[in-house]
Parts: sequence; structure tokens; C-alpha cells
Amino acid sequence: MIKALIFDFDGTLSNRMMNAYGVFEYYLRPYFKDFDAMEYEAVLQDLLTFDCNGTIPVRGRLLAFREKYGYYLPETFEKDFTRYYYDEMHAYAVLGEGVLETLDALKGKYKMAILSNGDSKSQHDKIDALPLAEYFDEIFVSGDYDYQKPEPEIYEMVAKELGVRCEECMMIGDVFSTDILGAVRAGMLPVWFVADYQRPSKYYQGYRISRLPEVLDILAKEEQYEHSGNE
Repeated sequence: MIKALIFDFDGTLSNRMMNAYGVFEYYLRPYFKDFDAMEYEAVLQDLLTFDCNGTIPVRGRLLAFREKYGYYLPETFEKDFTRYYYDEMHAYAVLGEGVLETLDALKGKYKMAILSNGDSKSQHDKIDALPLAEYFDEIFVSGDYDYQKPEPEIYEMVAKELGVRCEECMMIGDVFSTDILGAVRAGMLPVWFVADYQRPSKYYQGYRISRLPEVLDILAKEEQYEHSGNE
């Protein structure tokens, strides 16, 4: 029986791509002031591609960007941008589609937590910038601990703090190599939030959603299954 729901933050509760786009669009414009609107849009779209949905370190995301656009960038760009990125990304945080309606429907029915990888201050600032606190019993950022997703220890810690067993938890997240793999290793029920619903997955045949409100349908299905199994 599912008693607790654990949500990833970036790309699950927040629209991470809109968040990153806001940072890039503001910060980069002075370097490309001679580009017209369409040319500048091409720069932003390239950086969104190089950004890899935040799954690799910031400096690593900028390597391909410098290779293509280094002529326009100062030598200190990577250092300066990385500092700005961590300090100011919260100012561009955007809620994901259907997040509040989903959380409103779940509030009071389950224990709920956020589990996010990343720098402590940056992640907490982004979470605090959105109207989420009232919905969650606990908020965990890997930068505060010795473990990060997909290490099972951090999932086990979250379950313990929520007062439930891992097998009583559902983990909802968008990055397979952290959120989903870690949930499976910890014995939690994984729900893969993948916008491209047709994305192939030969070795994972579990739950997948393209919009957060679909979690409600999965919970209803799990509850129905639990009741039928006890008859």
C-alpha cells in the first residue's frame, strides 16, 4: 500500500527547461548584442541542448557551447556564468504544468516529500521561490547529506524520516539514471515523468507519465489493485 509520495524537483515539480531558458536569455544577451532575434534564439536553443536537462555539471554543459560560440565569450565566462547560475537561478523558477492541482488533490492523503539532487543553497532557493512548502512534510536536498540519488541510502533516509517503509513509497521523477534507478534499488514504486511519451525503454516497463496529474490515475489503480488483492 502506498503511504508516501516522493517527488523530484527540477523537471518534475518545476519546469526546469523554462527555468534554464530564463537564466540563459537574461545572462547571455550582452555577449550577443549584435545578433538579431532569430540568431539569438538559435544561441539559446543550442545552449538548452548542451544543458542536458541539468544532468551533468554546469562547466561540462558549457564545453560544447564554448566550442561553437567561444569567439563571443570572455575567458572568464564559465566561472562567471556558473556563479550567476547558482546564485540567481531561483529568480527564474517556474512551476510545472498541473503541479498545484495535483498537490491539492493529494494533500492530507499521503505523506509527501521532495527529494532533489544538487547544491544545497541553489536547490533550496528554487524550491522556496515556488508555493510548495505547505504541501510537503519534508524537503531533502542531496547537498545537505553524504548521499545523492541514485544511491539507495538517501531514499531509505527519506522513508525513515516520513515514518514509512521504502516499499510503501512512490517516487516520481524525470531523470531515469537518478530518480527511477534509485527508486528501484531502494524498493520504491517508480513513476517516470517523461515528456516524450514515446521515448523507448526496453528494460523498464513500469509506470510512466507525461503530465503530473496522471499520478492520480496511478494511485487510483494501485488502490484498486490493493483492494482486489485483499478480497
